[in-house]
Amino acid sequence: MKTYRTRISVALIVFIVVILLVCFLPGILGEGGWRMLLSLCLVAVPMFYLLYAIKYTIDGTTLKVSVLSLFTDKYDLTRLVSVVPTRTILSAPASSLKRIRLNFNDGNAVVISPRYQEDFLAELRKINPKAQIDERLLF
Repeated sequence: MKTYRTRISVALIVFIVVILLVCFLPGILGEGGWRMLLSLCLVAVPMFYLLYAIKYTIDGTTLKVSVLSLFTDKYDLTRLVSVVPTRTILSAPASSLKRIRLNFNDGNAVVISPRYQEDFLAELRKINPKAQIDERLLF
């Protein structure tokens, strides 16, 4: 069993911090700003924890994608057809825009962003050598 954490994008973290500061700054600078600062922390800390809590586990021929160990999806890697790069901003269990899309022969797909993408792809190749891996991912 091999576990990979998600790649966390510095740009995403900066974006979240800027948005939160823009929303909370007027309240922080005003009277009773400590309450607004406390509110900011109560919003930001769980948000950043959720970004870090995404993990991908390869157990035999099964890929388990989980968030906080509460939400888990399983994918059979023997049914993997192709792996392609994507920069979609659609919701996915990935906290970076450097994402890969795994397409399966039953029409399912999952978009993920493993931190050590080369190792992850090598593991996929071992499990399913027939799967087509886009050459743009091999850098």
